[in-house]
Amino acid sequence: RGGRKKGASSVKKAGKQARGSAAKVKPCRPGARAVSLRRMRLGRSLFALSLLWLSAGPLAAAPPPPPADGGLPKPRSNRFRQDTTLLRIRRLQDARATSALLAFFGSPNPTHRAEAADAFASVQAPAARGPLEKLLATDPAPLVRRAAARALGITGDTIAQPAVLAAARAEQDPAARATTLESLGRLATAQGGGLRYLAEESLPTDPTARGGWAWGLARAAARAVVNDAAVARAVLLLRPDEPTAARLAAAHLLARAPRLDLTQHGGAILAALRADSVRDVRLALVGSLGRVASPPARAATLDLLRAAPDAHIRLAALRAATKLRYEVVKETIWGALADPDGLVALTAAEYFLEKAPADENAAMFRHRGARHPDPQTQATLLATALRLSAGQPDAAQGIIQDITTRLQAAPTDWRRAFWLRALGHHPAGYEPLTQAVLAQPLRPVTATAAFETLIALRGRPDFPADRRAAFAGVLRQAVETGDVALVGLAATALRDPATTLKADFPDFAFLRAARQRLTLPRDVETAQELDQTLAALDGKPAPSPYRPTDADLRALLAAHPTDWKRVLKMPAGQLATVTTSRGVFTLELLVEQAPAAAASFAGLVERKFYDGLLFHRVVPNFVAQGGDPRADGWGGLDYTLRSELPDESFTTGAVGLASSGLNTESCQWFVMHCPAPHLDGRYTLFARVHEGQEVVDKLRVGDVIEKVRLR
Repeated sequence: RGGRKKGASSVKKAGKQARGSAAKVKPCRPGARAVSLRRMRLGRSLFALSLLWLSAGPLAAAPPPPPADGGLPKPRSNRFRQDTTLLRIRRLQDARATSALLAFFGSPNPTHRAEAADAFASVQAPAARGPLEKLLATDPAPLVRRAAARALGITGDTIAQPAVLAAARAEQDPAARATTLESLGRLATAQGGGLRYLAEESLPTDPTARGGWAWGLARAAARAVVNDAAVARAVLLLRPDEPTAARLAAAHLLARAPRLDLTQHGGAILAALRADSVRDVRLALVGSLGRVASPPARAATLDLLRAAPDAHIRLAALRAATKLRYEVVKETIWGALADPDGLVALTAAEYFLEKAPADENAAMFRHRGARHPDPQTQATLLATALRLSAGQPDAAQGIIQDITTRLQAAPTDWRRAFWLRALGHHPAGYEPLTQAVLAQPLRPVTATAAFETLIALRGRPDFPADRRAAFAGVLRQAVETGDVALVGLAATALRDPATTLKADFPDFAFLRAARQRLTLPRDVETAQELDQTLAALDGKPAPSPYRPTDADLRALLAAHPTDWKRVLKMPAGQLATVTTSRGVFTLELLVEQAPAAAASFAGLVERKFYDGLLFHRVVPNFVAQGGDPRADGWGGLDYTLRSELPDESFTTGAVGLASSGLNTESCQWFVMHCPAPHLDGRYTLFARVHEGQEVVDKLRVGDVIEKVRLR
């Protein structure tokens, strides 16, 4: 309509100009008048044709000019520019201003009431529970009731279970009921009636509400609130005529709920796996096969591992196969070492490192490892050979020589880290590991990898007793460096009863001194490890995880306020292109759902903060994580962000901020390979992959973020 209106006004203006030209013909040279008249007639003819063209309607309209930016649509201004009250509510959320947010519960505008209610999913203030329960029970707007239910569920306060259960019974709006049912699962207890309602009451016929019911069961089961009736209902929800959301939730319940034996449901699970066309549902169902002890399930698992065309399905089958007996799966997993997908091959190598029995042939793994094309898989296979060579000094020495030769030739710190970790599977690796920990200047990637490995080596039963005192000295030196990773790892090791390290130290003053040197909130992860260890050494209860107080948050906000000017400038769906050593993928920032996190990421991008950093963590079929300035997982900024937990789910391609607890997010971010619903409502989700998920799926540890640019 806008285009046609603009065209009509242009025609009117053209007509005035034409009439003006006819009325103001000026004297001219001989012959010029005839030319002028011909031009006038031509102009009038064109004018008439234009009227005829316009009368033909929109089908005859000229196509709009192509977008200037590679076919991208014109950016849309975000909703905070369109409604400044929404911006005010988000600023109050960022400031954790509970009283001011509660005042919006009385707003005549249901959108504002819903926004304020949803803010408490992130703020999680105990004082909001009662007002949220009242909104849930009495507000006339379904979107407000839905927001109140979600906020109550995300907080996880089981005291709210009766109110949410009552709302689930009474709610008539399908979307609001679906969210209320899912939140009931987050709060349900076996004794409080929530589980019994979800597992035994009649299911609704509406597909949206039915999906929410299934997610309620899945959320409860993920908290180990599950019974036989809930499992049986989940199996029924796998039928092909059920909504996709219901099937996906049911499949995740069966794959993730702790301590389930699904053997009696094996036939139904295999039938659903054969019938379902949705990749994510199939992926979760494959994960549940490891809980079915039957020959058909075993055969299906191995067939999928050998021949499934999707690498994610092969990975899921490989994980399921690890629950089967070694002699049954050995040959199939050995074949997976040659899988064209590098992460499948690596996962197969990791299986052998963990599961190969002591009587297995070390030379076989040494031979395969020396020739494998992938460095990380190669290191894992040689580590397996080294572990299996215990009691064979000559063989062990040869393998250690293979590893140290590759360690010395490795071109990057991450390649060196692979080989340092391999050395930890034999006591002879002690010396090179110690050297890597204490080398100056300290190199975070290699020092962290070496120290983790050295601690694991100290915990082995064959660790030489005459080296215990020397190891204690190395640990103390590592703590005295003040390096956050070394301090945190040492603290974790000291409270681990398996290492029996406590007896090797006359006092722990060096730990208390290290705690005093830490700076919060930057060093929050290390501080949490030290606080737990010091409490354990003093015989005190473990402290609660670090959660900034309201005063802390006000101080953090004053020190690093959210850049709301940047938020207002960013379009909804702001794009950012990530160029890596594996290829390019594009993110769409969720400016309207997580504005503070999106603005922080965009600000770091404009500073070129991420250029040259690495992906330091890759977990196959889970995440690829990067953005750490140290590149070892322990780095961050001098400030942290306030958590934003929007109404979004960690599906494939979702991008979240790493954290050490609520309100501790910084600069590290991760991208999902596959759905991970157990992260929903726990991590800030601020972006999604717009293009290039296939590149994300290929990322490996040590791959470089060459540059990130806003589009």
